[in-house]
Amino acid sequence: MSLIGILTQKSYENYLKQSLKKWIPEEQIFFLKEDSIQNLRNIKFETILIGKKVEKNEEQINNLTKKAEYLIFNTDIIENLKLLDNLKVKLITYGFGSKATVTASSVEDGKMMVCLQRTLQNVANKSIEPQELQITLKQDDTMLESSSYLAMEAVSLKLLYGI
Repeated sequence: MSLIGILTQKSYENYLKQSLKKWIPEEQIFFLKEDSIQNLRNIKFETILIGKKVEKNEEQINNLTKKAEYLIFNTDIIENLKLLDNLKVKLITYGFGSKATVTASSVEDGKMMVCLQRTLQNVANKSIEPQELQITLKQDDTMLESSSYLAMEAVSLKLLYGI
């Protein structure tokens, strides 16, 4: 069984669980907590998603990441970029930067166009071609930027596991 470790905002967890349940069984998804990350040192995750600033246990998170096959990474969090040093993983980046693998091409009126900018190989070894996906942003989130990052996280995982 493939395990997916997700280090993201606590407020994103329920949305990610719900939006990914078609493609990823709930028992495969682990939401990582920095305070307890040292307890996971013997677990091998197929995919790690890092979507928030790493403030503690950076070395343990780095060790988990080094064992993973895929890393989904928010490149807009500049403080985390050092976690990318010396990694031999398949990297999928997301964020508002023009070089991110998954980025927003437009955001307006509660909708967002999320763009896969280059071909990627998913976990089934299928090539996913560049494309745009329309996402409805979370209605209860007053922070457009926060909702946009959540959408990019969900789309990145969907592209890797669902198509």
